[in-house]
Amino acid sequence: MINTLTGTRQDLRDLLDSRAARPGEITLSTGAKSNFYFDCKPVTLSADGAYLVGMVFLDALEALPERPEAVGGLTHGADPIVSAMVVLSHVRECPIEGFYVRKEVKRHGTKRRIENPPKPGTKVVIVDDVVTTGKSLLQAVHEAREAGCEVIGVLALVDREEQDGAANIRREVDTYIPLYKRSDFPRIASVADPCHTTTTSEEPSVQEASASTASGA
Repeated sequence: MINTLTGTRQDLRDLLDSRAARPGEITLSTGAKSNFYFDCKPVTLSADGAYLVGMVFLDALEALPERPEAVGGLTHGADPIVSAMVVLSHVRECPIEGFYVRKEVKRHGTKRRIENPPKPGTKVVIVDDVVTTGKSLLQAVHEAREAGCEVIGVLALVDREEQDGAANIRREVDTYIPLYKRSDFPRIASVADPCHTTTTSEEPSVQEASASTASGA
């Protein structure tokens, strides 16, 4: 049984390592070839995984300089993360709203690009499951800003540490925190293609960011 008070980050890392981290040839959404990948859906769409994802992402919000009023991201990678965060925020008595950004405008009904759109001026955080180039996160950032929201941070479940994903995001958003990186998974890091361009993150980890916030840095 998962201990709801301690070990949550390690439990989620172990779950990602066993269910999401995969060595093997694959073509990424960017068209690039890779010899490893992270398929996070078996984690984010499982009962135990959704619980851990929601808990760890909510904990990460505490590392931000400001608390957001809503959390959202591009469908479909962000959908289960947002849902888990919204449900568990109620359980933790710190409710937060959720929204989804469609990849294209809905062609019928409300014809919205954003479902449950926050009011203009709302402080929001954008989330996603896996970062390679950062394109999905930045698309959601753009749409949220177009809707009048203030994006105060970006969180990712796993950063592949390549193709300048972190740098691309930080050019648009000051605060980017990957909850885990490829280097957190030695089994995957050891087989990563050395020909890939790896970007070393300059953003503090969740633990470092939390310590900085607590010290007022």
